[in-house]
Amino acid sequence: MLPDLSSDYSLTPDQISNYRADGFILLRNVASSSELAPYRDVINEMTTEFAKNYAPLEQRDTYGKAFIQYSNQWEHSEDVKRFVFARRFAKIAAELMGVDGVRLYHDQALYKEPNGGPTPWHQDQQYWPLQGSKCVTLWMPLVDVSAEMGTMRFATGSQDIGYLGPLNISDESEQMLAGLIDERGFPVAFAGDMKAGDATFHDGWTIHGAPGNADPVRTREVMTIIYVEDGAIISEPDSESRVNDLARWFPDLMPGDVAASKLNPLVYKR
Repeated sequence: MLPDLSSDYSLTPDQISNYRADGFILLRNVASSSELAPYRDVINEMTTEFAKNYAPLEQRDTYGKAFIQYSNQWEHSEDVKRFVFARRFAKIAAELMGVDGVRLYHDQALYKEPNGGPTPWHQDQQYWPLQGSKCVTLWMPLVDVSAEMGTMRFATGSQDIGYLGPLNISDESEQMLAGLIDERGFPVAFAGDMKAGDATFHDGWTIHGAPGNADPVRTREVMTIIYVEDGAIISEPDSESRVNDLARWFPDLMPGDVAASKLNPLVYKR
């Protein structure tokens, strides 16, 4: 039996208000090491196998060097599904956003290999056809990770800018958004060292990234889960990335529809 992840994780009013002001929050021990370990085993096995599809690190572009990316593992494993659908995580997302319910957008394992490159500054929601919707991403290490292995960095308060237009993760996004962060004076906050089961949650518009993995041996093993508020409406795609996301994550739906395809189950309702 895999550990049950339905129990509550209590948030304080200050934590909720800080998240909304800053656009992110670091929460400790969202899952205990004993709860997380069995899920880590299956996620790691699947991601390690998937990584065999990648070219050697030195042959990849900036995006490819940033991480091994394996999306929607829950479709392929009942064990991973139990983790991704965890009520505990979804309830945190709903409370931080201030909504009654949340649906799954998708999950992603993001493994930054030894000597892997940095993740350039970017906004997650620029990829998603969810223009007017509240979204939040959970980012959880599956093993203990040091800051030198590439934990998260955030431009504090940058979510208030909203959509900056199509700007995929790239050298260009790093340069342009670094200039914007400096121009607007957004303080840069670093998650620092994190234990397995700690988690950051960040708004879909928060500018964020991660340094490279300076560890020559250890992989930064991370699982992410993206949530969207229940009742969100799909927006008209204005970029190739959003056209692709509409087709992949909202099958059989169109702009103007409620974002509730078979791939977007309700994972928490107050």
